Amino acid sequence: METKDGGRMHVVMLPWLAFGHVLPFTEFAKRVARQGHRVTLLSTPRNTRRLIDIPPGLAGLIRVVDVPLPRVDRLPEHAEATIDLPSDDLRPYLRRAYDAAFQRELSRLLEEEARPDWVLVDYASYWAPAAAARHGVPCAFLSLFGAAALSFFGSPETLLGLGRHAKTEPAHLTAVPEYVPFPTTVAFRGYEAREMFKPRMVPLQRIALGLDAAGLPFIWAFRAPTDSTSGGLPEGFEERLAGRGVVCRGWVPQVRFLAHASVGGFLTHAGWNSIAEGLAQGVRLVLLPLVFEQGLNARNLVDKKVGVEVARDEQDGSFAADDIAAALRRVMVEDEGEQFGAKVKELAKVFGDDEVNDQCVREFLSHLSEHSKKNQG
Repeated sequence: METKDGGRMHVVMLPWLAFGHVLPFTEFAKRVARQGHRVTLLSTPRNTRRLIDIPPGLAGLIRVVDVPLPRVDRLPEHAEATIDLPSDDLRPYLRRAYDAAFQRELSRLLEEEARPDWVLVDYASYWAPAAAARHGVPCAFLSLFGAAALSFFGSPETLLGLGRHAKTEPAHLTAVPEYVPFPTTVAFRGYEAREMFKPRMVPLQRIALGLDAAGLPFIWAFRAPTDSTSGGLPEGFEERLAGRGVVCRGWVPQVRFLAHASVGGFLTHAGWNSIAEGLAQGVRLVLLPLVFEQGLNARNLVDKKVGVEVARDEQDGSFAADDIAAALRRVMVEDEGEQFGAKVKELAKVFGDDEVNDQCVREFLSHLSEHSKKNQG
C-alpha cells in the first residue's frame, strides 16, 4: 500500500458534526493508523475534547485538526454538534457553519506541499469532491449506512445522479427494486417512505410506559424532546422505577454500556452503527426504526432472525406501550429469546473480531492505494 513517494498513504477524513458520525470516523482513523498510514481528522474544538481520544501509540500518525465554527445567526453559542441544538429546526444553521469552516480548511490542506493521497468524506460534505478534484486528489464518500441498505437506493452511478433507477417518489421505496436478483421482502413501509426526511417526534411516553410494562431492568439513554408535543417522561416515572431502571440524560458511551456483562438486550433505532456495536457485543436486538435507512436494516435483521421489530400500525407507523413491552419480553424472557441469543453470539464472532475487522480495513486500504497509483498515472 505504497504511494508515489514510497511512503504510506495520507488520508484526510471529514465527518459530519454529530456524535454518531464523529465517533465511527475516529475509530476508523485509528484502524487506518494501525496499518501504518497517516490520517488527518477534522472536527471542532469542543467535539475534539468530548469525543476524540487518540492513543499515545498512534499520536504520531493521527493529526486532529480543530476547525472553529464561525458565528451564524440563530446558531446557539457553543453548538458544535447536533446534540447541542435545542431544536432540529436549527440544523440548517449548523450545516451553514460547517460548510463555511470545513470547506475553507479542506482547501488549505489540499494546498499543503505534502498534499493528501485521499479525502474521505461524510454525507454532508457535498463540496469536497470538487475541491479535491481541483488539486488532483481522489475523494470518496465513506457511508455510515450498511452496504445492503445503501444498495437499495441504486447503483453507484444512480447515487451520483448518473444512472437509472433513481428513487424520486415514496412509492419507489415501498417495493423491492427490480435490479435485486434474489427474492426478498426487504423494503420500506409506506409511513417510512413518507417520513424519511422529516421524521415525526418520537412518542417518548409510550416507550417509557413500555419499559415499565415489560418488567425488566433497564438503562435508558434519554434525550429530552425539543418541543412540547412529543412529551417527556410520565410523571413520577423515575421515582417509581428507581430500583429497576436508570435514566441517563444526553449522550452515553454506548459501546461501554453494551459491553457490560449485565446488559443482554438492546432497544435500538436500528441505525447501522448501533446494530454493528450491538452485534459486536453479542446482545439481543429489539428494533424500533425511525428514519432514513433504519427500516431496511430492521427488515433485514428480522428476515435473518437476528432481532425483533416492535409491532406498528401499517398505515401511520404508530405503536403502543404494549408493543414495546411485548417485543422486549419476546427477546429477553420468552423461550424464543434463546434462539436470538444464540444467533447474536455467533455473529459476535465476526462483528466483534478485531482481526476480521482489521482485514476488512486492509482490503479497503489496498483498493485506495491501487486507485491512487492509477490516478498518479
